[in-house]
Amino acid sequence: MNSIKPLSIVLTLFILLITSDAANAFAEDTTKPNILLIITDDQSIDTINALGNKAISTPNIDKLAHSGMAFTHVFNQGSWSGAVCAPSRQMINTGRNLHMTGFSPKSNKTSHPLLGETFRKAGYETFITGKWHVGENALKRSFDIGSAVHEGGMAPIRKGGQWKPWLTDFGNNISWKKEQKNQHTSEAFADAAINYIEQKGDRNSQPFLMYVAFTAPHDPRQSPQSYVDKYPAENMTLPPNFVPMPEIDAGDYNIRDEALMTFPRTEKQTKEFIGEYYAMIEHLDHQIGRILDTLESSKYADNTYIIFTSDHGLAVGKHGLAGKQSVYDHSIRAPFIMVGKDIPKNTQAKGMFYLNSIFATIAELAGIDAPETLQGPSILPIIRGEKDVMNDYIYGSYRHFQRMARSHRYKLVYYPLLKKNVLFDLKNDPWEMNDISQQAGSDKIIAKLTTKLEELKVVVGDPLTNDDPANSYQPFTGKVRPGFQKDQIGVKQTVFTEH
Repeated sequence: MNSIKPLSIVLTLFILLITSDAANAFAEDTTKPNILLIITDDQSIDTINALGNKAISTPNIDKLAHSGMAFTHVFNQGSWSGAVCAPSRQMINTGRNLHMTGFSPKSNKTSHPLLGETFRKAGYETFITGKWHVGENALKRSFDIGSAVHEGGMAPIRKGGQWKPWLTDFGNNISWKKEQKNQHTSEAFADAAINYIEQKGDRNSQPFLMYVAFTAPHDPRQSPQSYVDKYPAENMTLPPNFVPMPEIDAGDYNIRDEALMTFPRTEKQTKEFIGEYYAMIEHLDHQIGRILDTLESSKYADNTYIIFTSDHGLAVGKHGLAGKQSVYDHSIRAPFIMVGKDIPKNTQAKGMFYLNSIFATIAELAGIDAPETLQGPSILPIIRGEKDVMNDYIYGSYRHFQRMARSHRYKLVYYPLLKKNVLFDLKNDPWEMNDISQQAGSDKIIAKLTTKLEELKVVVGDPLTNDDPANSYQPFTGKVRPGFQKDQIGVKQTVFTEH
């Protein structure tokens, strides 16, 4: 009998030890923060109520702005493609500059480390829903789980539009077995994100990276009628820089985005366009709110950083344009908000950085060693108050048609095929309506920004040379499109065909 008691004590201690180890195994890992990255598609900087546009209702994005830091000058570097979203997302997911991501028109693969891939190797579970548009190889490398994934660029009406999208789910293997859903894309993506948050704890205790990429407000601009009814055309106000025709034919205004509206633009059509755009954004905002509410009520609420942004902006009638294929601020800037522990609440900063800084920024937040390949630096020095801005000069481009260099005050736009400079004083002309290139003293500003532009072209790997722009840009679709004669460059045309 005396020998049984010590044995029972040993067994009890053993059971306690096993139970303790099991509990530790399933305990939530709070040593690493979770990351929720929300990316919208084609959302302009001026479409958020809290940041100045009182004509639109965005209560949930407003809540993010009040809960964290909003940056007013964040840029996409531009595009070597008419589909601006693809190069932008490639920059975000590689953390590299426009012409140095490893992607090109001839290759949808890259050897550079990817955002999701880096987090996976660091022990994160990586999840995606929504738009990818960076290629199947990169998708397989980046994510453990995908739900309602839209791999392509947009949701054309002929394939179901926003209401009947073709989406795919995957776990360990990506088969690309797509199914058509009878649900609006924004709602489908929000449902997928909500389900992920709710089911995550039952699966494992790994920290997570959520990549939630909406196709809204990209066209087709379809949203529930209740939202459309809030923004009737007769209540919409035209932007100050609305004009019926582009001021300069940069050479690529027959592209698909521009064919969505007739030339010349009419006030009625533009107001309808704006109303549909705002309706889609408010519907999108509601879906973001559903995700945020789920996160807030979960055990992950206090240990998750949220980054909200878009791949670029959109003209929506400004400067006679409809799309994003330009270096005007309405197209090349994007909204950007960060929320989380130690990020100042209800604050704004200028920023002056590119979207490719997302990678390094969230890697630093997560305590992950950033790959040496990254070119976009972390923006945490601004959040910590160590810097006011990341850059004093910003580069921008669109194919071989446009180049831009801007300082805090002035923006130089150079049209390589036209050999033409345009200069804006952004302090006195934020809508970029008045070219001051011919004013006295502007020659010195142009000379300085031209020098800076050539320096920035080297930094981003831009192969364009000013003496032969089309041919020098061949590696990145520098080909002059069929039927476009050099003697037509600079001539305003009234007939634009779909591209």
